[in-house]
Amino acid sequence: MTKEHIHELEQQILLHKRRYYDGEPLISDVEYDALEDQLRKLDPENPVLFIVGTPEGGKVRHDIPMLSCQKALDVEEVVKWAQGKPLYAGYKLDGLSLSLTYIDGRLKQAATRGNGVAGDDVTISVMNIAKIPKMIPHSAQVNVRGELFMPLSEFERVNRNLEEEEKYSSPRNLAVGTLRQKEPSLLLERQLDFRSFDVIGLDPALTTEQSTNILREWGFEPADFKAIPIPAKDNLAEFFQEIARKRDNELDFEIDGLVFKYDDPQDRTNAGETEHHPKWQIALKFESKGESTKVLGITWQVGRTGALTPVAELDPVDVAGATISRATLHNADFLLAMDVAVGDTVSIVRSGDVIPRIIDIIEKGWESAILPDACPSCNGPLKREGVNIVCASDSCPDRNLQTIMHWIRSVDIKGLGPESVRKLYDDDLVREPADLYNASLTEQRLVEVLGKNGLKIKESIESTRQIPLRVFIAALGIPTVGSRMSKVLSRHFSSLQELQKTTIPQLCQLEGISNVTAQNIVEGVNSATPKTILERGVSIIDEQTTAFPTTDEERSIKIKKHVYVTGKVEGMTKEEVQSFVESKGYKWSSSISAKLDTLILGEKPGSSKVEKAEKLGIKILSWNEFMSVL
Repeated sequence: MTKEHIHELEQQILLHKRRYYDGEPLISDVEYDALEDQLRKLDPENPVLFIVGTPEGGKVRHDIPMLSCQKALDVEEVVKWAQGKPLYAGYKLDGLSLSLTYIDGRLKQAATRGNGVAGDDVTISVMNIAKIPKMIPHSAQVNVRGELFMPLSEFERVNRNLEEEEKYSSPRNLAVGTLRQKEPSLLLERQLDFRSFDVIGLDPALTTEQSTNILREWGFEPADFKAIPIPAKDNLAEFFQEIARKRDNELDFEIDGLVFKYDDPQDRTNAGETEHHPKWQIALKFESKGESTKVLGITWQVGRTGALTPVAELDPVDVAGATISRATLHNADFLLAMDVAVGDTVSIVRSGDVIPRIIDIIEKGWESAILPDACPSCNGPLKREGVNIVCASDSCPDRNLQTIMHWIRSVDIKGLGPESVRKLYDDDLVREPADLYNASLTEQRLVEVLGKNGLKIKESIESTRQIPLRVFIAALGIPTVGSRMSKVLSRHFSSLQELQKTTIPQLCQLEGISNVTAQNIVEGVNSATPKTILERGVSIIDEQTTAFPTTDEERSIKIKKHVYVTGKVEGMTKEEVQSFVESKGYKWSSSISAKLDTLILGEKPGSSKVEKAEKLGIKILSWNEFMSVL
């Protein structure tokens, strides 16, 4: 119980510390101090008590700059650079570089690389990453540097549970997005990994291999792993090809090459460094699997949440059978980290043979990546929110247009594309989703503005006046709530009114809903938008059929509407069981609560679930009993 209580206190302190830094405190200073006092009594040396990070999102200046790594074009260039000196080599991981500061054996501060001179403070988030040691057996101050990444298997697992529009294009983007989340629980739900590649503050006479072994003893998994006493062309080429094969078949993380370092400390000292990179290490990257082209420009698109997405305008190039002229750069942090700018020659791939993305800069131009200083749509001020820069103006045209288009796509209004919606917007006919259902938006007005298709568009709009709850919720465009989460909510709540009355703690009890998502849901469903839409004549329909028992035997068992199945049902996956239950007219519950009517037991049911159902007085049936009723 003590370990569980300590862990719970850690999570509460980290959450409230972040909210305090963000200017959104959830509790008073006295209540926060009481939490720290409880943890101090149970675990006086807990690293959470000794965090000295700046407010989350604040800048941390690196005492020693985090420089880039010079690149070799081929093995021959590595051999020439090595000059016969003994080397130590390791993976060049495709992740996010972090700097970790330990004082008196405790992790005190964590920061991103940023521009190499200063990075963003991510101490609170890093405290939730299991693969990063919070304490080390070393009393003097040291700085451990390494790469944070998401394993490929974890990337596939997380993406599998996201809706199509929510999926991430690469493990690196998902790792960065996860690290930037304000909700600590998400960092516990998703597995991030870390590999160290340098340590500053140890005896300068240690070799690279000795420093690497010390990091391993402290609990780190180093990126470096291979001693190369004699760097000849043949053995380097063989080693490089061996890792290339492992990269494609064995490794559960993304690497884009290998890094070679001088092993001897005197060789490192003699080599020195430039303002850009240390001369004692060099990277040899794998051959790009993409097509090369030039960046002609960077444009910024404003989404419905106000977040600006940078898009690279490209010299058209054929990639996997498609002509590509644009590629997303995801967010502000991604753009700055990759340093993509006009004039760069880049490598393009199509993720899953669909989404174009830039995977590498082949040749850097003269420009550096820059962020806009005003919204490209409304010229309004911008603010930072995690990895994004955001336009906060409610009157931003592009932001409002995206909100309207999201509603149109969600409820499936035919014939209304972005150009048509912009015409209606510019004519002051449609400024928000509710305006689509205005009495003033007649067939005649639509024909006048959009031409002969106006009649069909009006018919399509009218066909969406009755909307299932799950579609209505998804169409509202609530941040972090896609179609999958909307389905979960519509199964658990019988009406919008019932959902509007729920609280954040109650929502957090549902599977997959964090504190942030719960807050977004409460604010979204109680905003003016759904009220206005319903006032314009839109209604929410119950798409669940009512296939309830009618025979005397069925009535005696008294199966009701909400059911939950625990344990395995032979020959069926969990998803198949859910589909089967819903096809019979019952509502699938995602948790056991007082709202549940019947708990159905498969093989090896969860004892805690059965116990909870018994305490709540919920009817319990075996799967066979349930099937006999059906």
